[in-house]
Amino acid sequence: MLKSLLVIISVTFLSFSVYADKASDKVAIKAAVNDYFQGQGEASKERLFRAFAAEHATMVGVVKNDDGKEVIKSYKDMTSVLNQWASNKNPVGGNLDGEIISMNIVDDRLAVVLFRSTNRFYDALTLSKLDNEWKIIAKAYILQ
Repeated sequence: MLKSLLVIISVTFLSFSVYADKASDKVAIKAAVNDYFQGQGEASKERLFRAFAAEHATMVGVVKNDDGKEVIKSYKDMTSVLNQWASNKNPVGGNLDGEIISMNIVDDRLAVVLFRSTNRFYDALTLSKLDNEWKIIAKAYILQ
């Protein structure tokens, strides 16, 4: 009887621990996405580089070329992209209208977040957990 009770208590505490880890991962992922989004709006180099694994991250998007045709544009050097965003002399400011549409976490180390940014674009962000920190490692986007 005592052995069964100990097993039940152990499983219960283990469940709470796993749930707490998942909850803290969600908070950390949301913080990274928010740093990216608000950092871009504020032209904050600190927030942008906190959100991205800049040296390794990539970005790809579907945009319109000069003829109005949709084309795929890719960026392999996010460090220069983030520096460009941070050097915006006339940023739109913080408290932008954006929302996480969905978040999926796999194996406690990989996350995919779909994000709506104001009325400008949709992002599919891939984040990875490394050294207990969540960072954006890839961004794919389409214009609205």
